[in-house]
Amino acid sequence: MHGHLAGPAAAPKTSSMTADSPFEVVAEEMRELEALLTRRMESAIGLIPDVGAHLLGAGGKRLRPLLAALVARASETPVEIALAVGCAAELIHTATLYHDDVVDDGRVRRGRPAARMVFGNGIVVLVGDFCLARALETVAETGQVVVVQSLARTVTEMAEGEVAQLERAGNAEATTSAYYDVIDRKTASLIAWCARVGGAVPPALEPAMERYGRAVGRAFQIVDDVLDCAAAEEVAGKSVGHDLQEGKLTLPVLLACDGDPNIRARIRAAMTETGVPAAASQEILALVRRAGGVDRARTVATALVDEALEQLAGLRPSRYRDGLEALARLSVERVS
Repeated sequence: MHGHLAGPAAAPKTSSMTADSPFEVVAEEMRELEALLTRRMESAIGLIPDVGAHLLGAGGKRLRPLLAALVARASETPVEIALAVGCAAELIHTATLYHDDVVDDGRVRRGRPAARMVFGNGIVVLVGDFCLARALETVAETGQVVVVQSLARTVTEMAEGEVAQLERAGNAEATTSAYYDVIDRKTASLIAWCARVGGAVPPALEPAMERYGRAVGRAFQIVDDVLDCAAAEEVAGKSVGHDLQEGKLTLPVLLACDGDPNIRARIRAAMTETGVPAAASQEILALVRRAGGVDRARTVATALVDEALEQLAGLRPSRYRDGLEALARLSVERVS
């Protein structure tokens, strides 16, 4: 299975569905998820659903709710909890995308102008806040205290990761260990929360599902960073080269620096208080690609997926476990 990690309900324009797609395994659950998302974005303030539809209606991978649904079915965890967890995770993820685009001056998201380019920064930040509030309301309505508590911890971890990334921006001496610390918090934490269905999976399975989610989350973020090194926005479906322009050294760049110290020297020379100028960043990324940084980062992501797959041994054989295997592989095979 190759191609985009996108399902029929999340992105109707995708026509590459196959019988063994992880989306097909839980197709009904994903349809319920889409309906729940729509209800959660309803508001008497008309601009709120309009802004929400701009991003949620653009498709998206729905990785997090898909993961929660598959794990719930594979572990006999109540699917109603999984739907709430998946919906909350998608709302939180959407909020972070809105906020990130404002912080990072993003221009393109999911192949269309970022919401901030259409509605303005202020409205987008506030609708992001609305999404966070709706996410909390959604998990609270499950009546599962453990799910609410674990979400609070996860959102705290995500916020710490975002702040750490911003704090470390502009550091030409950034290390791979600092990079992993940031992505573990800002990306892998939420994916791991979904893999545990918010802590509702059977206790015996929770450690393995946590490790599975962390590994998939790390791999997913690494591929995102690989795509930011793409030669064209049309390939990535969002602004490219933006991380380096913001002074953020991601794994492909760091691995290229390890292989060729001259690249680190070039970054030092180009780095300013606000990051690396656009023209210089494109020159540096070309060096990164030639030095093999992109290929080495993809190799790391693939190894993380292998680690994730080992964690599924405790699940009984089923098409849902097969779906989790396919989902992990698709997270690194995607091209956008």
